[in-house]
Amino acid sequence: MNQIKSVLLPGSFFEEDYVNKTKYLLSNEIDTIYLFDHSINPVSRNLSMYNLIDGVVKLNHIVKGEKNLGVCVLNVNARQFSTLFNNYIYDFLEIKNFKLGIGSGDNKYETRNNYSNNFEEVINDIKSNKNFKKNNVQLFVGGNSKEKIDLVLKYSLGINQWLGTIEDFQSKSSHYKQIKNPVGELSICLRSNHFENLDNDIFYEKIFIVKDSNTKIFYKTIDNILK
Repeated sequence: MNQIKSVLLPGSFFEEDYVNKTKYLLSNEIDTIYLFDHSINPVSRNLSMYNLIDGVVKLNHIVKGEKNLGVCVLNVNARQFSTLFNNYIYDFLEIKNFKLGIGSGDNKYETRNNYSNNFEEVINDIKSNKNFKKNNVQLFVGGNSKEKIDLVLKYSLGINQWLGTIEDFQSKSSHYKQIKNPVGELSICLRSNHFENLDNDIFYEKIFIVKDSNTKIFYKTIDNILK
């Protein structure tokens, strides 16, 4: 099988029974548990939205290295450069096998400050940090622009697609195949278990976007993902 399955947790995940829900993920073949980087729930402003750092700390306390943790994706422009690293990235680099996704933000779900940080400088500073290799951290980029693809190829990064078409993903796959020894995976975020007929000679990660729901529906959703 040339794919792994991961989940991107909804904004209200920690509002109800999050310990047992996390343990349920631990008991199943889920590779990575991802969190959003949002301050407003992307589904509805009426729903709660976890704090990214607080969420990672809570999950890490339960998971204890049994599953990978990640962020999909960290908006590198939403904070000042020093804050981005001191309050976020350095903490993530302390976690073994953390999957760090970075993007430049598009204001699709909320309008945030734009500090216009240099994307390539962010990549360089992450990769040069001693904990990046020490803790086997993965780094991938979210985005479709030529600039992002060029950086993925230049720095041998992983690349993520948010929804989109199978043709879009095949295009990213063709770029990814050019990379020797990438430091991140090829992945796609999707809402249902489709894209079954992709090229079988490439390893990739399906990241399922889990909806806000009660605990019972959450369990059922995970079961359906793993069918």
